[in-house]
Amino acid sequence: MTAPQQERRLTTRVHNVWKKVAGSSSFPRRSQIDPTEFGTDWAHCLLIDLDQVPARSRFSYVGNALRDPTWPTFDRQSVSECLEGSLLELVTRHISRVAVSKKPIIFGGAATHDDAKILYRTVLLPLSETGERVDGLLGAISYRELSVAEEIALGEAEMSGAKTSAKPAAARASRANGSATK
Repeated sequence: MTAPQQERRLTTRVHNVWKKVAGSSSFPRRSQIDPTEFGTDWAHCLLIDLDQVPARSRFSYVGNALRDPTWPTFDRQSVSECLEGSLLELVTRHISRVAVSKKPIIFGGAATHDDAKILYRTVLLPLSETGERVDGLLGAISYRELSVAEEIALGEAEMSGAKTSAKPAAARASRANGSATK
């Protein structure tokens, strides 16, 4: 009998821990999120305390692999303080979507992180202290730097507005990412 393979995708591993913690509930409470359950994946996670006005929501945790180098020492920054177009800002654009649907979402694309062009995949997972209203989010983001060839192909596709084989290749590369870090 062979040993079970570990899931390759970071976003799937984090989603699986979230489901385990939630148990029979729709979603877990923020107080149930234990960083040790996530192991080394915790460096790619974030926690957001939601406000009724999404722009006033605050990061309660941002993993070391996701820290925005333009920010001062981490101090519960508001999501509205994210540098436009940064990896964290792209993720926070989906806060309302998760709060309203009360369901996890997974998405990805191309972005810039730490002055490098990257492909990323993220999962945003709802949290609730009451079991009714979503008042927090757990997120995980995996990413990798684009190769020069991928960057050129994506740039050409964006300029031409036409779909090329570069986009599916980029999507496949993003899906393949899971445990690799920058």
